[in-house]
Amino acid sequence: MSGCCVYGCTNRYSTGGLKFYRIPRGPRPFQSNRRRLWLQAIKRLDWNEDIIKNARVCSAHFISGEASLDSSSPDFVPSVFMYTKQSQNPNAKMDRYHRKRRRADTAANQRVTSETPEQECSMDPEQECSMDHCPAEEDIPVPKREYDDLNLRYSQLQEEYVNLAQTWSNYKHNNTIKYLIGITPAGAISFLSPGWGGRVSDKQITKESGFLKLLEPRDEVLADRGFLIRDELAAYGATLRIPHFTKGKKQLSAQEVDTSRQLSR
Repeated sequence: MSGCCVYGCTNRYSTGGLKFYRIPRGPRPFQSNRRRLWLQAIKRLDWNEDIIKNARVCSAHFISGEASLDSSSPDFVPSVFMYTKQSQNPNAKMDRYHRKRRRADTAANQRVTSETPEQECSMDPEQECSMDHCPAEEDIPVPKREYDDLNLRYSQLQEEYVNLAQTWSNYKHNNTIKYLIGITPAGAISFLSPGWGGRVSDKQITKESGFLKLLEPRDEVLADRGFLIRDELAAYGATLRIPHFTKGKKQLSAQEVDTSRQLSR
């Protein structure tokens, strides 16, 4: 998808000042429950996995402009839609949430203070502080707000990393993009797909770009060896023509050589 998947939203990746979030996924109950709530909110419960993995929700559908991993936050689930009448002011929801968070942080800080020994461990230049008296750094409580912010940032970095892996080409040793181009026997360009990350297979682009829907019975498609789409074309009554493979053979037969030569020409 080239933009936001929410019904009626026209925001695209080229729209400035917006972030785009993947629909939550993962095997854990927290992730699956959040995923269900998102799909319910954007009215896409009938979507299959192939559609969901490519779908994005823009930040315009979150009150604060950012998704939250805190289940008590109004932005745990997108809620700003043109087709939904707000029962109350969205900003009032966010203000109430922040007041609740401040109270929780204050209570947490008070607990930390009360649990801290009155006499701190002093460092003797000739004696290191023992583990029995000095708390380890990982034992120090972290405020929930800071934890959520770090968790959200981690998720964003992980998504950026995944997107960077989608464009990396081991063959080119660089980040690349792919386009599927269809050309008629006369040499005219008859099809041009949207751009895809360089790691995607030729087969996947062919299946998901809309190219197959343009085929007619008895069409012949000439393609390179990487296009393993014979069954997909057969479903539309079309035939795949590719050069013969030498894999598993010492050499091609005279007929195979002649056929491959004609196809290449």
